[in-house]
Amino acid sequence: MKLPKILFVNLFTKSYLKQADSFPMTIFNFRLRSMIADLWFCLAVAMPFILISMIALFTTQTFIKLELNYSILNLLVFPIIWMAILFIILNKDIACGMSAGKRTFGFKIVDSQTKQKASQLQCMLRNVTMMLWPLEVLMALINPKRRIGDFIAKTEVIETETREIDSLVNDLNSIDQLSSKVILISLLITLGLTSISFIGTI
Repeated sequence: MKLPKILFVNLFTKSYLKQADSFPMTIFNFRLRSMIADLWFCLAVAMPFILISMIALFTTQTFIKLELNYSILNLLVFPIIWMAILFIILNKDIACGMSAGKRTFGFKIVDSQTKQKASQLQCMLRNVTMMLWPLEVLMALINPKRRIGDFIAKTEVIETETREIDSLVNDLNSIDQLSSKVILISLLITLGLTSISFIGTI
């Protein structure tokens, strides 16, 4: 299945990457700037899901005249938005081990033992700990090659040549087979984290 290029390469995503690239080096090293760029990029990619959810909500309230209280709003809209963002973050590296930020700043994920390209499952598993972002940022400052998620997935980040953001879509579309195991595990993790995040608001 061909993924539409506009989802990944558009005005929002390009501007977000440029903002991360403009951070002063004295404050953010390239590895940390790559992490920030990835977060912003994931939010930009999720923006269509956010807009569609909000439009659907306001349309329902306006034309169908349903009065939704805050709890129902949390139950219907915000979890969908949160799930979209989480799913994108979990799978941001599956195209050749290089996310948008890594392509911009010249990094690649490899297996820490074989030094070969990390598998789709490894690339997904290393991002589960991004929910602990303050610890992961600290870890990236201490050890730019391996944050907490890398120790879990047995991966590391190495330097490579920078690539244009357009290459991300080409690599995603050239993947022979997107692992059903990775998609299933991603969905289960996304559902679990979403349930934990919103269970107290219902």
